[in-house]
Amino acid sequence: MAQNLLAAINDGDYLPGARLPAYADVAAEAGVSRATAREAFLALELVGALEVRHGDGTFVRGSDSTTMIGRAASLFAPPRDLVEARLHIEPTVAALAAERSDEDRIAALQRYTDEQGELVDQPDQLTRFVALGLEFHADLAPGCGNVLLADIVCQLVNVERHPLWALVNQYAAPDLASRQRQVDEHGAIVRALGQRRPQEVSALMQRHIGSLARAVFEGSGLHHTMEGVRP
Repeated sequence: MAQNLLAAINDGDYLPGARLPAYADVAAEAGVSRATAREAFLALELVGALEVRHGDGTFVRGSDSTTMIGRAASLFAPPRDLVEARLHIEPTVAALAAERSDEDRIAALQRYTDEQGELVDQPDQLTRFVALGLEFHADLAPGCGNVLLADIVCQLVNVERHPLWALVNQYAAPDLASRQRQVDEHGAIVRALGQRRPQEVSALMQRHIGSLARAVFEGSGLHHTMEGVRP
């Protein structure tokens, strides 16, 4: 859906400064749900292609930004594909990290977890909370000692490469209980890393990403994108 809107913008169907139709109209024309249309609008707003003027509507930004976004259109991998890739790759990477990570890296991961824990009951700090969670995964990966595997994981959790992560992770942490669960799961992973238990770390990572999948795709309007993926 986001790709289709980008194509329409770059083809000149919507010129810079033009007001886009409402979610419902776009959804009806494309034959998708309003939730899917809203997701696409939010993704394009996050990366600067669209501007929301409250009370007035959603508008296409200037030509410089739309040209830049057009070059980045391939970055809009569906959330389902991102989570599926993580489910298959990160448990293996985490298991290797349990064998190869040094103490400094494990200590850094604990600091991420501790800071997240301090923000659990501060909903106004959700953006920082989400960023810390993604940094946790990005910094755990190089501990596997395999440059290629680490780079794949870092790309998968990079918001600049996959702007929908900002939206996906906000769906996954809407309340105190869900944020605390993420902190507890990160904490369990760090403890198993420190104890050098590869199989346990792998299982914990699988369960953790499975929790993300369930929170996002079973508890929101995005559930249809996760069909066929089960942790």
